[in-house]
This record gives sequence, C-alpha cells and structure tokens, in this order.
Amino acid sequence: MNGKAENMADKSNNNAVVIGAGLGGISAALRLSKIGYKVSIIEKNESLGGKITSFNSKGYKFDRGPSLITLPKHFEELFNDIDENINEHIELIKINPMCRYFFDDGSKIDYFSSLDLMKKELDRVGEDFENFYNFLSIGSKIYELSEKTFLNFHMGKFPSNIKFNDLLKFPYLSSVMSYQSLVNKTFSTNKIKQIFERYPTYVGSAPSSTPGMFFIIPYIEYAFGSWYIKGGIYELIKSLEKLLIKNNVKIIKNCTVEKIQASNNEVNGVETSKGHMPAKIIINNTDVSNLGRFKNKSDKQDINSYSLSGFVIMLGLKKKINLKHHNIIFSSNYKKEFDDLFKRKKFPDDPTIYVCNATATDKSVAPKNCSNLFIMANSPATNSTWTNHEIESARKKIFKNLQKIYINIEKSAIEVEKIQTPNYFMNQHNSYGGSLYGKNSHGIKNSFFRHPNKEKIKGLYNVGGTSHPGGGTPTVIKSSKITINMIKNDY
Repeated sequence: MNGKAENMADKSNNNAVVIGAGLGGISAALRLSKIGYKVSIIEKNESLGGKITSFNSKGYKFDRGPSLITLPKHFEELFNDIDENINEHIELIKINPMCRYFFDDGSKIDYFSSLDLMKKELDRVGEDFENFYNFLSIGSKIYELSEKTFLNFHMGKFPSNIKFNDLLKFPYLSSVMSYQSLVNKTFSTNKIKQIFERYPTYVGSAPSSTPGMFFIIPYIEYAFGSWYIKGGIYELIKSLEKLLIKNNVKIIKNCTVEKIQASNNEVNGVETSKGHMPAKIIINNTDVSNLGRFKNKSDKQDINSYSLSGFVIMLGLKKKINLKHHNIIFSSNYKKEFDDLFKRKKFPDDPTIYVCNATATDKSVAPKNCSNLFIMANSPATNSTWTNHEIESARKKIFKNLQKIYINIEKSAIEVEKIQTPNYFMNQHNSYGGSLYGKNSHGIKNSFFRHPNKEKIKGLYNVGGTSHPGGGTPTVIKSSKITINMIKNDY
C-alpha cells in the first residue's frame, strides 16, 4: 500500500469503523490500518469470519461456510499489502481432481485440473476435447477483460489501461446469451453439460437466467485451481485475526450496530449495543440489505430477487468414507430440481448434493479412521422459519441420495451431527432470507451492476459479497482493495 508518509500522522487521528468481520471487513480493516487509520472492527458474533466459520466437536473440525479457495493470488496480494508472506501464515494445498461428479445412471466423472488427465476423461465420456478448449478460450477472454475492469475497479470507472484490441477480443455475444444456452452451444454430451450448468448455482443463481459472462467461474477454477487450507479454511480467519491484533485494529465481538449516525450528509459514528463510537469513515461489511435499517429508513426487499440459500448437514462418522475431497451427486431430474428451487420456491424433492470429505486431503480434521462430511443442498432463500418436519424431510432426502453412491449413514456411526437451515444464515449472519450471495445474478443488470462500494453519504462505504464486484472469497477480498483505493482517493 502506498500511502504518503506525511499524511500518516494526520490519518492516525481519524477513526474508522468496520461493521462486520467477514473476510471483506477483515481485509478492509487490515488495509486501512496499514495506511494509517485508527480502525475498529465490530462483529455481532463471538468469532470473526462471517460465513467463513467453523464447528468443532469430539475431535471433528468442520468449515461451516466456503470449503475451497480459488484465485490464490488475491489472497497473496492481501498479505503482501500488509507486508506479510502468506506462506508464513497458512499452507495452501491444491486439490486434484477438483471434484468427482456422480450421475443417476451410476457413472462418475473426475474433473481434473491438468489438461492431459482432463482430455482422457473427456475422451472416455465421448466429449470432444476441442469443445473444452473452446470453453477455456471464451472464459479466458471474459476473465482478461474483467481483470482490467470490474474485478479491480469500482463501477463507473473506465480504466486507462484498456486498449481497443482488448475490447475487440471480448466475446460479447457469448457473455450476454443465457449461461445455459452457452453451455449447450459449447458442449455436446449431456453429462458435461450438466457439470457446467451447475456453476451459476455457486453464486446462488439459475443457469437459464444467468448471462454467459459467468463462464468466468468455471474458467477461474480450472485455470487457477481449487485450493484447500491445511487444518480447514477457517485457519485463514485465525491467521488474519492475529494480524488484526498485530496491526493495532481494535476488535469488538458480541456487539451489534443499531444505527449509522450522520449529519450534513456525512457520517460521524455508529450507535452500538455497547455504546456510541465516533468515526469519520464507516465500512459496511454486512449484507447491504441492512443499510436501510442502519439509516433508520424503511427498505422493502423482494425475496424473489435474492440468490439461493443452503441446507447443510455436518456429520462426524466413526468410519472411513471412500470419497474424493469435493463430490457432487446429481439429482435424477435436473430440470425439476431447478423448477423446485427457482419457480416453486421449495427445497427440491430430489436435491443435487455437494459433499466435502476433507479427510481425503487432511487427516487432522477428524479422529483416526473417521470422517467429517460437510453436506449441502441448495434451498431457496426464505423469511419463513423452517419447521422440524421440513428439516427432517430434507435430511431424509439427502441421506436417500447418498445411498445412490452406496454411502449408508447408520445411526450407530454418527458421532456428531449438526444441521443448518437458511434460517441459520439469516439469523447468524444477517443475510436477507438466508441468501448466501445477496441479490441473484439473473439478467444483465443484476450481473454487471452490483451494489456500489461507496454510498451517497460521505464516508460510508461497502465491502463483501453483496456489493461490487460480487460473491466468492477472492472477489470479496478484491472488494476491500477497491474500497480502500476509493478511500485513499477521497481523503
């Protein structure tokens, strides 16, 4: 970070408050402290990390939120910006195959991060490798222009480094057609189409309503790899919390923000459950749907415009489970599943399930000869409370689909079981309706125009997955970089 030395003393007298200690808020607090601000970070829960949190019981360790990392260079950049070496704090492990996919006919496909192994797998299932190469070509062009624009700059800023040739190379038609149409145009076999259609759900959206620019998601995963942190993804938050302390950021836990105070259209502090805190700069890292409440304004939200939530089961099993690190078990009727999620707004009758078996990579997260499974199925965001009947019904559907791949969960083998419904994400993390990614990415407007990093009130900014440039751990870290650069420019 290149703050001017002569301004450091002045900035040290400026109080900045970060509301919410998710990855975006922590990253912003570290970067802001490094350029000389006196920073406090307020967290409503007893631990930092936002949705990146953990659950430990009887020797089993679970990541309750994200279970993988992509674009590690953005994480490295964060550590570099605060004069730290990422390798001295966490150990990144590359996962290969990135995922094993199970299909209803009993077949499976491994998604490898190396081209030679991927070619063999595609040949085996009858998919022309040239189609996969075309996917990489489209994805790389979208990524290259995105890197030079919205991934590194705030909305409305057209960077001077864009050349006319960059604009000519961009696949405009592919980026604006529906993601589902682009998948159908690019690939020939149904199973590979099904694998790629899944990616928009990683930002809680439907492939039929999401634009083709989201080819960037599978491209990034393939080009830069799928990564795990030894000991669990929460080790990242633990290391960053130590760095907050090292950089003199004041951490206030178990504290809620009730109101953002402003006068003459400029912020001057926050009212919290622990009293008033003055601040010249306030960075909101909560779901942007909370801004209306913070400003004492009514702000009606449409639940139908929000992305998916999730139903999660964490299992500690007294036996070894023969699965890869990341696994997806597809439903037997993919179209009906999406109709259940996006049209009928209910937990699917036959859900596709994701299973993270971290012990395949890291034996330290469960007792010897045991397994810790993080199992998740998509579910609509909702403001309704899940009933015990709904929870048990969803649980039975998931256990039934595990049996498709001959994984039977006997009651006697379960040593730990913890369930999270969409209500958990709503109550614990102030996510509207339990939505995991804020507004969905349906249509051009929702995809290209996320909530801005700067509010109209002077001194009020946003970071995190519900603001520009969007959800996902690397983009959340990027949102902090964009916002801090705006603050440097404004002050």
